[in-house]
Amino acid sequence: MRKLLPNTPPEKVTGATVSPKTNNLEVGATRQLNVTIEPSNADNQEVTFVSNDEAVATVGNDGLVTAVAEGTATIRVTTDDGGHTDTATINVNTPETDPEG
Repeated sequence: MRKLLPNTPPEKVTGATVSPKTNNLEVGATRQLNVTIEPSNADNQEVTFVSNDEAVATVGNDGLVTAVAEGTATIRVTTDDGGHTDTATINVNTPETDPEG
């Protein structure tokens, strides 16, 4: 006779941390943001990325940030499970040009 295991409830997300927290990029550069979900064995590890200023920096569904124009943007990551959030700051600078060409 086989012994049945009790149903185990799904592991809920208790937090999320994005890294790196501060990013200095030149216009046109990209940077991959990474998210650590707590606990690491949580069932739903899906997150959403949003930029507060897409004129300065955009972010894809995978956390890849693209610097668009000079300024500062904040990227917020939110877990689908529980709505836990964290942020990263993106400082975008215009590349320095050589005045002598």
